[in-house]
Amino acid sequence: MEKKIKVKKEKEKIHSNMIRVLLEEQGMSQQELADISLDGNAGFLSKIINGQRRCISLPIAFKIAKGLNKTIEQVFIYKPKA
Repeated sequence: MEKKIKVKKEKEKIHSNMIRVLLEEQGMSQQELADISLDGNAGFLSKIINGQRRCISLPIAFKIAKGLNKTIEQVFIYKPKA
């Protein structure tokens, strides 16, 4: 019986985001966006904004974009590896 070796795929990461700029444009605070989109988890949102969390789930990305009334593409910048 052959043993299957699992090869762990490297996770895709976002390059950066426009959250800080969009918050300023809309006159919204980080806490307000966290309350709307992340059940008040402002610490997690702060890590995303500051680039400390660049691998986030699609549902989280959708919630943040929806909270800003933008599309995911307008909020997050993704640059695929060459």
